[in-house]
Amino acid sequence: NREWFDMQSAKQFAARFVMLWAVSLPLQADITITQLANEGAIISSGDARVMIDGMVVEPYSVYGGLPQTAVPDYQSASGAFAGIDLALSSHRHHDHHQPRFACSFLQGSAEVHFYSGSQVLGLTREKCRDFVTTSPRVHEVAPQRGQPEIIEGDGYRVTVFPLSHGTRKYARIQNNGHLIEIGGMKVLHIGDAAMDPTDFIHAGLAEVALDVALIPFWYFQPGPGSEVIDGYIKARHKIAVHIPPGEMAEVKEHLGSNYPDVLILENPLDEASFSPN
Repeated sequence: NREWFDMQSAKQFAARFVMLWAVSLPLQADITITQLANEGAIISSGDARVMIDGMVVEPYSVYGGLPQTAVPDYQSASGAFAGIDLALSSHRHHDHHQPRFACSFLQGSAEVHFYSGSQVLGLTREKCRDFVTTSPRVHEVAPQRGQPEIIEGDGYRVTVFPLSHGTRKYARIQNNGHLIEIGGMKVLHIGDAAMDPTDFIHAGLAEVALDVALIPFWYFQPGPGSEVIDGYIKARHKIAVHIPPGEMAEVKEHLGSNYPDVLILENPLDEASFSPN
């Protein structure tokens, strides 16, 4: 029947996906995760530095931005933002990617390569058309179910795969998950993935031993999120992200009572380091 066929297809996709992660990883070392705004983070190990959903400067709706003291370093790709090798954006929403500030960061650096989907690149092109159109450092990714895309560089490898943003008005939003392998460790970032186990089955995540997972805080609220975490986000370390500043105290209290092992990096530029063992 159709249900059996869908499950077999999902298992085949998952097996193919897991094989991509069986290739030897970069040498083991400690990694540091630097919190930025919302789901933004810099993941670094040695000289390798990957930034995801980090090109966000202004607060948006109930969500935060960078402190004003950090903006000059951001715009000049210096200080905490120096030496970024790879910039990624999970999807087009303004609390994850701000096109004007993406242009200033990318043009302020001579090294960083930027990878994202067509929707993100289209919005960014509206703010700096010549750069996005002509720069060899701007790349489009278009992963499909069972067909992830791989980005490799010196000291890191990233597997990009689709995770639905949801239904109705969110159904057409391209949202990519990223498995970032750096320092011999695996770090998962899911963007604003819908809490749908089917997507995570197709991605093969149930079979992957994660070291660190960056998980939107609403997954830890009562509802389907806990099932997804238990079944498909099996990480040694979990960090709750995308917490509105005005809800920080409430979320901290809830997690402290119900998920005491989950880490919160409360402020932009807060850091946490993790070891492979």
